Amino acid sequence: MHFLRRTLKRWLYGHCPGFAGAFPYYGTKVHFPKDSLIFRLACDQGIYEAANQRLLLSALRPGATVFDVGANIGLLSAPLLAAEPGLRVISVEPSPHTFACLQRTLAGSPWRERWTALAVATGENEGQIDFFCADPALGAFDGVRDTHRAGATTKVTVPLTTLDKLWSDAGRPDVCAVKIDVEGAEAATLRGALGLLRTTRPLVLVEWNADNLRAYDCPPETLLTLAADLGFDVFAMPGLVRTVSPIHLRAQMKFEESFVLLPKQ
Repeated sequence: MHFLRRTLKRWLYGHCPGFAGAFPYYGTKVHFPKDSLIFRLACDQGIYEAANQRLLLSALRPGATVFDVGANIGLLSAPLLAAEPGLRVISVEPSPHTFACLQRTLAGSPWRERWTALAVATGENEGQIDFFCADPALGAFDGVRDTHRAGATTKVTVPLTTLDKLWSDAGRPDVCAVKIDVEGAEAATLRGALGLLRTTRPLVLVEWNADNLRAYDCPPETLLTLAADLGFDVFAMPGLVRTVSPIHLRAQMKFEESFVLLPKQ
């Protein structure tokens, strides 16, 4: 039965005239590029990245803000907005093709007054930066470095900023959670968010993928160093396994690429 529902959903929203290009998800219509990998994963999984979604939901507070950095088409932003009526979400997505879909989703959503989408890359500095775009269907692999995970890419220039700057521009709100999935630029994004993280002490969900990190010459243990400097502990998803040493981290990365930073008590 699940296979039939998945197949029908893929056909209806992926190819059927009048329906293709957007699908219903958590009370809104999410738009996606043709043949989108992320759409296919959402069909296969039913709830996209369900464990990560549950984790983020656990951190929500009325009146707080979530930064969804590397928001893609909004499949984690939308459920959070649906779950907490007083929540504000700032979705950051530098990929031009993907951002166009995110904008359409936001514009038609019931939460557009509480949802902001920004077409910028994040790092340690402000300015402009080269950005490598794959075929729009594989926009999940777009990034500041070419990780060679999605075939041929095209280089464009996008604005670059820091999370600290975005937080300041937003009025330095109470931030309950930050999700960072930026195809290898996670360490730079964390370094550009030191003020936000030290002040608001949010839950931080970060992708930490060995192939992506290699493109940045970023040793995996950098995550442990950054967390220690901030006063956070590191846990591997989905079971929240405490990760305290480089050998533990590298072992966990063989099985998972989502890690959680939680403030030390």
